[in-house]
Amino acid sequence: MPDEVPAIAVKVCGITTVGDAIMCAEAGVQMIGLNFARESRRFIRAEAAGEIVRAVRQRFPETKCAGVFVNESRERVIALARKLKLDAVQLHGDEPPEYARALSGCFVIKAFRVGHEYDESAAAQYPASAILLDTWSGTLRGGTGETFDWSVAASLARRINRVVLAGGLTAENVTAAIRIVNPSGVDVCSGVEDAPGRKSAAKLRRFLEGVREGGTVPA
Repeated sequence: MPDEVPAIAVKVCGITTVGDAIMCAEAGVQMIGLNFARESRRFIRAEAAGEIVRAVRQRFPETKCAGVFVNESRERVIALARKLKLDAVQLHGDEPPEYARALSGCFVIKAFRVGHEYDESAAAQYPASAILLDTWSGTLRGGTGETFDWSVAASLARRINRVVLAGGLTAENVTAAIRIVNPSGVDVCSGVEDAPGRKSAAKLRRFLEGVREGGTVPA
């Protein structure tokens, strides 16, 4: 059991093995992300994802499981969400608002990549349960290991609740990021890995310590 569960929600994305999923759940991570985007270095097939979800639910029913999709058909998203009984669906592509509205009944996390085309009003008005801000890249949809200007996320967090901060977060910078942005949650992927899709217990432990420190008001 974790010594202390962070007050700020933590999502670890790019889980590819049962062992890493259980490690995250044991540490007190609130949500794990399973990446169904075929172009991702952390792509996971539905069968393997099902094994992970079942293992986590059996031992840690309070840990949530999210499916990450990029410009996928609504039919496949809905089918996988039902088949795996996912707790959340994360849309990490160019899905328009009407796409999310069609996923009625799902907890939808919509990712916006912060770059020259980022539109705060579009993010604030998007019909999702949570908005995730990630770093823009011309080649990768996520897991870049690169940060962006956190003042952009802080501005959105002042307008809406449930802002999740992602993009290059590590044990070394997450405390400062939380204090600047004041998000409802943080999303980490490469920052707790030894290699793409292979999580590190030591890095995760230090990351969670940084989250706890970030959620504490300095004396």
